[in-house]
Order: sequence, then structure tokens, then C-alpha cells
Amino acid sequence: MSNLGQKPFVLTYKSDEIDRLAHRAIEGVRSNKIKPVDYEKLRNLAAEKKFSAHKTLLKVKKFEHLSKQNKENHLLKQHKMVWQKEFIKLNSLRKRTQADIDHHVRANANDTGICAQIYEEFEDYQSRLETDFQNFRKATSDPVWELREDLQFWMQENMADLRLGAPDTVEKHGEIRQLVNTLKSQQKEVMEKLKHEQICLEQQLRLGEQGEFGNVNMYKRPHIQQGIPEEAFDLECPDEDLKANVLKEFIVIDERYLDRLNNLEEDHQYTLSQGQFGGWTESDHTHFVAIYDQYPFDLANRRMLIIDRIKRQISNKTRSDIVDHETWWDSFKFFNQRSKAIMTDWKRDRDELMDKTRAVFTEACVAHELEEVKLEYTKKQEALRDALYNQIKQWRDQKMEMQMIQAEIWEQQRADMQLRVQAEQEKESKRRQEEKKQIKEFQSEREQKRKEKEEADRRRLEELQKALDEQAVFDKERIKYREEQIQKKIEERKFKEEEKDLEEREKEYRLEMLREKVRVVAESNPERMMSQTQAWQSRLKEDETVYIQKPLFDIPGFTATQVSSDNRIKLEQKLREAGLHTTDYARQILKTVAPPQAPRRDMESTVLRYNENS
Repeated sequence: MSNLGQKPFVLTYKSDEIDRLAHRAIEGVRSNKIKPVDYEKLRNLAAEKKFSAHKTLLKVKKFEHLSKQNKENHLLKQHKMVWQKEFIKLNSLRKRTQADIDHHVRANANDTGICAQIYEEFEDYQSRLETDFQNFRKATSDPVWELREDLQFWMQENMADLRLGAPDTVEKHGEIRQLVNTLKSQQKEVMEKLKHEQICLEQQLRLGEQGEFGNVNMYKRPHIQQGIPEEAFDLECPDEDLKANVLKEFIVIDERYLDRLNNLEEDHQYTLSQGQFGGWTESDHTHFVAIYDQYPFDLANRRMLIIDRIKRQISNKTRSDIVDHETWWDSFKFFNQRSKAIMTDWKRDRDELMDKTRAVFTEACVAHELEEVKLEYTKKQEALRDALYNQIKQWRDQKMEMQMIQAEIWEQQRADMQLRVQAEQEKESKRRQEEKKQIKEFQSEREQKRKEKEEADRRRLEELQKALDEQAVFDKERIKYREEQIQKKIEERKFKEEEKDLEEREKEYRLEMLREKVRVVAESNPERMMSQTQAWQSRLKEDETVYIQKPLFDIPGFTATQVSSDNRIKLEQKLREAGLHTTDYARQILKTVAPPQAPRRDMESTVLRYNENS
């Protein structure tokens, strides 16, 4: 720690220091060395600053909430668009499947025989199921809805008494609540029982007839008959060596494909160790696969949308779990596709080899017959045998080459898939890094603004403090001057008030002297004061009467009698009673009827005449 800003201790003693300290202790706050501070004003200023900072923080939080809400709404809109497309596709598939089922049922129900009887039994069973469902609904859901309507009606009728706290109504309300809670518990038991039955039925449907003969998951790979088929053994071939060499090709093919399957399983050993659902439950894995297939590959931000959708529907899975399961699912799909392709090639090659074996053995039999007929063609037969074996060997080489090419193609596809997944992951990581960078920049910018604001507030506070100190000195001088001026004004006002009082007393004395001179003394006569004057009586006539019910103003117009005497009103009333007042016939008649009094010439309309001329 630097000592540049510190002052050294003063060790010298001065005799006047005690006097200065005593003087400052005696004067206290009135000393010119201590300046008064307006703490209340400083507290108000600090409170204003805190309030403005709190308002700014609330605005920032509101902006953050709106940003999150807009982002959430955008994601939900994208999910909704994808789900609408999937729903339309599934709905069309459902309708198509239902139409195929109906067509199949109609086509087979019209036939005669056991099939028609079976489909009749299907219809009877379907009708029984519908009847059972209706009975179940009447026994369970319909009473609940009726009870709900009755409770709503009771609540509407007794709501006022219930609010006022009537004892009978409150007691009845408690009984109703107890009844509702009992019904809820019964409904819960029924739902649990139905859920248990649903699980049992799903397990029975999942097993079906296959559960009687064995579990399908017992076999890790599709079953293909290995070894030399019996049909090949039954084929006739005069040359035992040729037959043995050809039949060995079946074993060679089996060994080669078994090696390929074993290698594939070794490469995906971790994938297979995770089980059929990748360590997840069956329902979670089913949800994952359904969501994964809904989003097309050409959709922007596909992977981010998939992960967000899965996190919403499967809340117990984290992002890392979803990414790991996605990697496992890609590997598992590749393994299934590759194993399926290998098994398809294996079956095809065995069939082709069987066809080729038949052809070779047929040619060998034909050649043997020719050899028996003509012994001189023995050498040609051997050459033909070698040629046929070379054909088999050449075919085997071609198949091996084709398999190698296919393996290279599969490896290339797998590499492309890994590159694509890696590119998506890199893109996602870049996006996250960019967001983190933007957040850091925003935080640094906000911290810089806060520091600048604090520095400006500190400078402003110093300026205000300096201005307050100067104002305090000026206010003291101004208060002293104002007190002197006020004292002068008070003395002048007192002098003027004394002079004014003296003048008022003199004036009142003179007025009283004048009143004494002109004052008249008259007797009191209340009757004369309340009676009418002679001038007012002269204005009234003896026979004039006042009508109290007469209206204040004259109203120009027509009376009801004058209006009802018009022939047009009477005719319109009759047409209205007959229901013809809206027809063209009524309009034509009303045009021809003249009013009781001809209108003035200045009230005649010229609109129609102007329109006809134009």
C-alpha cells in the first residue's frame, strides 16, 4: 500500500491548540468550521435514484420476459405446423385403411361358406361391443353429468344464501361436497381398474399367437436355413467330385455371410447392449421415434426442434440423454438396415446358387450320357467339367467383388451420416458460442453503462453539494436582509393604521352629526308595506283571469285529429292491416291519393324533375 497520500504525524506542540479545541467544542454546530448538511434532501435524492434504477430493472426484466415469450411462441408455432402436417397424413392413412377394411368386409361378407360366417360373427361381436359401451357409459359417465347439472342448478338457486351463511344451506353444501369427494374416489378406482385392464389387453395383443410358440425376441437375427439344402443332395450328378465341390459352395457362402454378421454385431456391440429401446422405456422410445419421424430432413433447425419437442413431451429426460439416445437410434437403424441387407443378399445368393447348381448338374448329366454313348469324348468331358467349375468359381469371384463394392457403399453412407451428424453438432455448438458471446457483450456493455451512470451521478452529487453550500451562504444574507425589511414594513404599517383609525373616527363623527340633522321619525305600518301599490293596481283589469294550465310557449304543428283526418293515413292503415303496405300495388295507390290541402308552390320538390331531365 502506497504512503504518498498520507500525512506524517505532527509531533510538535503548540499552546494555542487547546484554545482552538475548546472554542470548537463550545460553539459546536454554530462554528464556521462545520457546514450543515440537509440529510432529508440527500435521502430523497437517494430514494429517487433507487426508484429509477428499480424501474429500469423492471423494464429489463419485462423485455427479457417478452423475448422469452416470443421465442416460446415461435417454437410452438413451428411444432404446430409440423404436427398439423403429420395429423393430415395420419388422418388420410386412417381413412384409407378404414376404407380398405370396409371394402374387404363387404367383399367377403357376400361370399358363401365359412368366411361369410366368420364375418357375421365379427359383426355380431362389434354390435355387442357397442352395446356394452353404451351400457357402460349409461352406468358411469351419464350419472356423473346429470349430477353435475343438478349441482350447477342447486348452486345457482342457493348462491345468495350460501354467501350470507345460512346454516341449512351451509350444512347442505357440506353434505354435497362430501358426496362429490366420494364420487371422485369411486371414479378414481374405476379409472385405475380400466387402466389395469388396458395394460393386460395390450400385453395380450402384443403376445398374441406368437406368445404361444415362443418369444419373437429370442432370435437376434432372422432365421435362414444354413448348410447344404436337401434339394441339392437329391439332385443327380454323375461326377461325385463335381457334386462335392459345388455343394461346398453353400457352406462357403454361409461362412462368409456369418462372418459379415458377426463383424457387424461386434462393430455395434455397444448399441446392441443397450437393448431394444436403448435403455429407455417402451413408451418413451415410441414417443421419441414418432417425434423423430415427424420432422423432415430439409427443415431448418430440425435437430433443435426435435430436442425441444422431446423435452416437452418427455419431461424426465435431459438434453444429454436425448442426444445419446439419438446417437444410439442412428446406430441401431444403421445396424438393422445393414443386417437386413446382408440377410437379403444371403438368401438371394443361396437361391441363385441353387438354380446354378441345378443347371450345372443337368449339364453334367447330359454330358455323362454323351460320355456313355461316346467314350472318345472323355477328354472333352473333363474339359467341360473344368469349364463348368470355372464358371462357378468365376460366379463366386463376381459375387465376392459385388459384396465388397456393396460393403464400401455402406461404409461410405455410414461415413456420410456421421459427417452430417457432426456438421449439425458443430453448427449447434457454433450457435451456442455465438449466443454466449452476445450475452457476454451485452453484460459488459450494461456494466460499462452502469459505471458511467454511477460516475455521472457522483459528479452531479458533488455539483449539487457545492451549489447547496453556496446557496446556504446566500440564503443567510438574504434572510438577514429580509428580516430588516420586514421590520421596517411592520413599523410603517403600524403608523399608517394609527393614522387610518384616526381618520375613520373623525369621519364617523361627522357622519353621525349629519344623520342627526336629517333623521326622520315615522310610525311602523306593516300592512302598508305588504299591500300592493296604486301603480300596480292600475295595471290590472277587473275582468282579466290567469290560466295556470296554459302552456308557456306555443307549439306549431298538427293535432292527432288533423293527422287522422288525412285520407292517405287511413288508406295506409287499411293496407297495413291487409298486409299489402310493402307491395308495389300499395305504393302506386298511395301516389294517386291527393292530400286534404294542396301544398304551397314553394314546397314542391324538383329532385325527380332534375333527375329526369339529366
